Amino acid sequence: MTEYLKQKKPNFLFIHFDGVDHSGHAFGWTSPLYYKTVELTDSLIGAVLDAIEEAGLTEKTIVLVTADHGGKGKKHGGDSLEEVEIPWILKGPGVAPGREIKTDVNTFDTAPTIAYIFGLKTPDCWIGQPVREAFVESDTTK
Repeated sequence: MTEYLKQKKPNFLFIHFDGVDHSGHAFGWTSPLYYKTVELTDSLIGAVLDAIEEAGLTEKTIVLVTADHGGKGKKHGGDSLEEVEIPWILKGPGVAPGREIKTDVNTFDTAPTIAYIFGLKTPDCWIGQPVREAFVESDTTK
């Protein structure tokens, strides 16, 4: 994946690291094996960030790290904080570095935020909203 990124320099790339989800279901969301998988995934994300830098794409690349859900025990789907709270980390040009987002962010805000980054209008039926608070100025990414 990192070689592809460096050689092809895509305008948009989606990478799905699903090992953390599999570990949560198999071993439990707070198990030692789960946290080992989180460490591995963290190193993979680091490799992607390094590849972006090596490809000279840092100044025009936005990276979003998120998940679709949390978990409790070996399951999810409830409304406990452990099940609904997820990481939502954004980095890149136009993104306010180190800013903690104070408003609630839901997983359904991810697609509208990506549309916002690309200057696209979202369909009226979408309930999510772009996370504008993450950006330095709302018009810097267009």
